[in-house]
Amino acid sequence: MQTSSYTKFGANYNKDTGFVDFRLFSKNGTAALLCIFDAPKGKGPAYTVKMIKSGDVFETSFDPRLLGEGVPFERPLYYGYRVFGPNYEHTENWTPGVKKGFKSRLDVENNRFNPNKLAYDPYSRELSHLHSDVSKDLIEFRSNEKSFFVDNAKIAPKTVFKVTQDREIVSPSNRALTEEIIGEVHLKSLTALQNKDSKGTYKAAGEFAQNIKALGITMVEFLPLHEFDDKEDIGNYWGYMPLCYFAPHKKYAFNTADGEAVAEFQEMIDALHKEDIKVCMDVVYNHTGEARVYNNDPTDVNLFCYALIDNKEYYKSNEAGFYALNSGCHNDANTAKDGFRHIIIDSLEYWINQGVDAFRFDLAAALMDTDTGVNTRYDKNRSIVGRMKEKLEERGIIVPAPDEPAKIPENIDKNALKNLRIVNLIAEPWTCGGYNAYQLGNFPEFFAEWNDVSRNTIRAFSVRPNSVDFLAIRHILTGSPHKFGNKNRSLNFVACHDGFTLWDLNSYDKKAANTCGGSDWELCSSFNGNKTLRDKAIRNEMAILALSYGTFMVQIDDIVLHSKGGNNNSYNIDGPTNYIDFAPSGEKQALSDFIKNLIDFRKKHKIFRDELYVKNMEFFGHLARPFPAISPFWTLPDMRFMSFMTTDGAETLFVAMNKGHSDVKFILPREPYKQGKKFYVVFDTKSNDFNPDGLLYTPKGEEPTYTIEPYTMVLMFIK
Repeated sequence: MQTSSYTKFGANYNKDTGFVDFRLFSKNGTAALLCIFDAPKGKGPAYTVKMIKSGDVFETSFDPRLLGEGVPFERPLYYGYRVFGPNYEHTENWTPGVKKGFKSRLDVENNRFNPNKLAYDPYSRELSHLHSDVSKDLIEFRSNEKSFFVDNAKIAPKTVFKVTQDREIVSPSNRALTEEIIGEVHLKSLTALQNKDSKGTYKAAGEFAQNIKALGITMVEFLPLHEFDDKEDIGNYWGYMPLCYFAPHKKYAFNTADGEAVAEFQEMIDALHKEDIKVCMDVVYNHTGEARVYNNDPTDVNLFCYALIDNKEYYKSNEAGFYALNSGCHNDANTAKDGFRHIIIDSLEYWINQGVDAFRFDLAAALMDTDTGVNTRYDKNRSIVGRMKEKLEERGIIVPAPDEPAKIPENIDKNALKNLRIVNLIAEPWTCGGYNAYQLGNFPEFFAEWNDVSRNTIRAFSVRPNSVDFLAIRHILTGSPHKFGNKNRSLNFVACHDGFTLWDLNSYDKKAANTCGGSDWELCSSFNGNKTLRDKAIRNEMAILALSYGTFMVQIDDIVLHSKGGNNNSYNIDGPTNYIDFAPSGEKQALSDFIKNLIDFRKKHKIFRDELYVKNMEFFGHLARPFPAISPFWTLPDMRFMSFMTTDGAETLFVAMNKGHSDVKFILPREPYKQGKKFYVVFDTKSNDFNPDGLLYTPKGEEPTYTIEPYTMVLMFIK
């Protein structure tokens, strides 16, 4: 496909005029000044241009040739905005620090306009630097009484604008999301331990593409890549405090020159696509990394961008000016207002135009909110979530259901086919707080959803077997129909960035003391140091995940059994705790091989993605008697064994599960045995042995029986 740098708002080069056109959305702003700089810091604006407002948009154009040769093709232009509003009106001959026109720092309508503070563009494709780079306590960027009238233009981050050439990016195969093996990973952690100068960067991630492919991953899901401040509070390594939704995090770029980050991002996408690996971005539209209230004083907040340009349009606030906190991150975005809705759809399109294939929406229930005030009112149809498919398809982007590849238009020519834009959408279906914050199963059908019920049930089978019944396990194996009906929308996982790694959840009874926050409720166990039980639990968890209907997701570091030393919230650690060593040794190597074999097996066998996999499931007890869908068997507290047989017509599988503390000698399904068919063991989680084609099992005696160990699973072919 061909990349495109055009955005609806922000700065765009006009090849017809040779000017740069600027458009700024601000519904409540009354005046705006475009400030052009010839350096990112240390100097005031070289030019200041008053913008013209039409409707809700300020517009103007600027001739970059005024800054000298090479701008904005060979070297960038830097700019920002000063915006006026009802609480601070523009007056003739206004200059920074002048109080004429000033009414209040925060008015009753929650306006926070302050032209003394330079705002970077919400549509910035790159920021020159971060606020913490020039101010440790951010005092120059706050709205308190001392600093409100202090001009910060010389030190404030600027939007970097440089014209980049569109480039060809290879398109990956058109396949359903349910076919993917999603590998979640932090971009820096992926290559931080590699012996190369580019380690921890977009460049290194692209160079690592073949290694990712060798792990079985077909879609890599990166933790947030939008620009964020890594020095925020006690550290912000994961990046869930976005500053700009169009700018890649600059510190992930190997080429640190201004205006080069996007090009390196594109090169990474192209390198991954060449290995047929898709890219999913974890995006955070429920809050920003800007606003917070200091000292419980709503007139003292950070003023970086959105609060300066139109606070009431971008944030949810109460009558006193305090920000809503359902995200748990200092502020909630007002996703029911036009300003933020523009940003969401426009930024999705922008990243799709850079080659991104999917998005995982952090705390996505916030995007289902239709209340423009401080309260919440969820509506999956009228919200931006409900209209997302429609809005993207209006721009020519195909949004298939999770269980379908994109439907290619008939009679499409080669050129259009090459430039098709296709995207999958994935929701984290809850927020951290507020009324009705848990929305699993309630998203539109074009969304896949992170299934925490799946996660908890899979964990419970191995670490708390007495706490889970076979009805719950059946639900997970069949795609959680109690949540999703007959739609294949469940995204299943055992572990993710939030919480323990796979190794640690089977090695610790509680979180380590060095965890910064982190939940105490995690389903985990050290198995009293019993390594046999630990390894069996790891194999069981990954086996159930591989056998479950839905989309498969694993942390890339879990494939190599990475440990964080019991830390279940490592969001603030830029170091070995998070960095991935891809050379597991000793006891971990064989387990890692088992996991890779499972991944490969799931990829090669289409039965797991076929609706017949679920429709043809027949369940049995240990005497091979069928159990109907409605039976007291499913919830009996002392029931320890279950098996099922299923077929898609091409192949037949048999699975047995023992969650009890003693051996179970069970009868294999009699009918295929009578037909002369044979049983072939693919794996028995009592060991790491894995036979992808199946190892012939010959029962002894008149009845075809098999003895399964405690806390164990078996998968067989019947053929």
